[in-house]
Amino acid sequence: MSSPALNRRDFLATGAKATVALALAAHTSTALAQGESTAASPPRPMKSHRNLFNGDCNFLFYNPELWQPEGGAYSARAIRRYIDVIAQSGIDTLLVNPNTQVVWYPSKKLEYVLNGYRRGDRDFVRPIANGNAGLSSTQKDQYVDQLVSLFDLYLDLTEAKVDWLAECAAACRQRGVSPWLSYRMNPTHYSGAPTSPVNCRLFRDPKNRLSGRIPGPKDNSQAGWVGLNYSEAEVRDHMLTMMREGIEAYDYAGLEMDWLRHPVCVETPASPRQTETMTEWFATVAALGRSRGANFPIGLRVPANLGYLRGIGIDVKTLAQRRIIDFVTFSNFWQTPWEMPLDELRRELGPEVTIYGGMEDAPNWLETSAPSLTERPAAQALQLAGDNAYHAKGAPDGAKRIRGTRYLTASAEFIRANAAGKLVLGADGLEQFNFFVTDQVRVPGQRANYGALRQLTDLAFLHGQPKHYALNTASVQPSKIWDVPEQLPVTIAPNHRRALRLPMCSEPTDTGLELIVQVVTERPGSDRTTGVSFNGAWPVFVGRDTDELLFPSGPYTRHVEEHVARNYRVDLAALRDGWNEITLYNESPQPLNVVAVELAVRAARPANETKPI
Repeated sequence: MSSPALNRRDFLATGAKATVALALAAHTSTALAQGESTAASPPRPMKSHRNLFNGDCNFLFYNPELWQPEGGAYSARAIRRYIDVIAQSGIDTLLVNPNTQVVWYPSKKLEYVLNGYRRGDRDFVRPIANGNAGLSSTQKDQYVDQLVSLFDLYLDLTEAKVDWLAECAAACRQRGVSPWLSYRMNPTHYSGAPTSPVNCRLFRDPKNRLSGRIPGPKDNSQAGWVGLNYSEAEVRDHMLTMMREGIEAYDYAGLEMDWLRHPVCVETPASPRQTETMTEWFATVAALGRSRGANFPIGLRVPANLGYLRGIGIDVKTLAQRRIIDFVTFSNFWQTPWEMPLDELRRELGPEVTIYGGMEDAPNWLETSAPSLTERPAAQALQLAGDNAYHAKGAPDGAKRIRGTRYLTASAEFIRANAAGKLVLGADGLEQFNFFVTDQVRVPGQRANYGALRQLTDLAFLHGQPKHYALNTASVQPSKIWDVPEQLPVTIAPNHRRALRLPMCSEPTDTGLELIVQVVTERPGSDRTTGVSFNGAWPVFVGRDTDELLFPSGPYTRHVEEHVARNYRVDLAALRDGWNEITLYNESPQPLNVVAVELAVRAARPANETKPI
């Protein structure tokens, strides 16, 4: 076990060193605000940082049974084992999240989430559960149980004088993985209880809180949108102080500012002055990081809606043009982006900034079924309580199967396809987010596939590998304003067609692979009057009805009763690197309600699978 003292740098909060650092930050901020470049900014692309893995503040603690199966007090062994797994899986950069509005490591200078906590203290954690929007009273009790178990693991390390944040960096260094920090800039999961331990003292003052106003024709608000108000200097100073300690007191090599948990900053629409204030503040953060050296990347994790971001005071294009940031990861909130326009974003931001494609853990919101399960997994229902996968219409009368959403990281085919679609559009690399959640929810028969991360950024390797593509499906949550707009579901009128587009990679035609398009509709569904054209080819009307998913994802292998799927075999040779077009034809006298379209690149199956049944 490493001593934290061996892994930490002296904290430069006072004295001459701090004065120099602040002067450098102020000077660099002014220069960048005037449009100057900095020699410290590394060139694009950062070739040694292509396969990124993002862990939130609890990722080392969700599954002690996996990382310390021998039991006992939680120890640094578990941390080392986790880092071993991601290193063996080809991850070159680990981004570690150390915060909510307070820090989750044993800081002696900052607000620490465990201050005042005693082992098994349910009263301490109950306000956290109460502040989690979307939980029922029963689920809040379940969440209290989870939080107590989680906090006790942190306490194990604290009592053993192990600083897990320092230990994580040291383990990365030993395994050749670059450790970066990833700060959640506005975590609002627990905004419903401003005084709970995960929220900072500033949040108790209404002036430091946003209104929570959500998009819509009415002036509505939602707890999940009540974040810190960056218009207030105290809020900006609070977050800068937090990042300062991470940069100066710990052995990390880069920093990401994560605005996807959640993308709220100032009340919209931000004024030009507010936006410029935020730009200058970002420049100060960047200067703080680069005071560590030229090779300390600074970047953002954000949604792709640059107009929305400007509306809340974050001008990504200006930040890139002024070389304030070195990289940007674009992603959705929870549903992984399949249709992320990374090529368009590159044209918008220019050639100097590194662009990563973000990969999330829900392939889409299509509800599927798991015949092998006899009861709905409670932990999965709890984890997704605030998301709309569990807000579907409900099972029809007589439904016998356990229903739920799939997890992308339980499927190597999903992982490869999602990565390929980003790489062909020019992504410099990939960033995994919520990968570990697949294990966190403890669904029988479901495990995160870390092995599928190997060579994931090598497009030449991905050519010829089985893949499972999907299209995003609509969310009913307010987060839809910043997620990439979904193309599905869609109703195709009689004798009409609808074109959909999806980034995919080409495939070799001499390896025994086939390309299947699966059209999922509401019953009665598609029939011989429904056709599929791929990249402009003559439409195929001969298909095969099925209730099977193209590939299993953990125990989820079937479609739910109210949906029917139809598989169409199309020409594999028509696949191309980049955007591909799937056109659906409805030649019937009735509307066709399409809920999902998914595609499989897989080993060819007998020809009779294409015959109608």
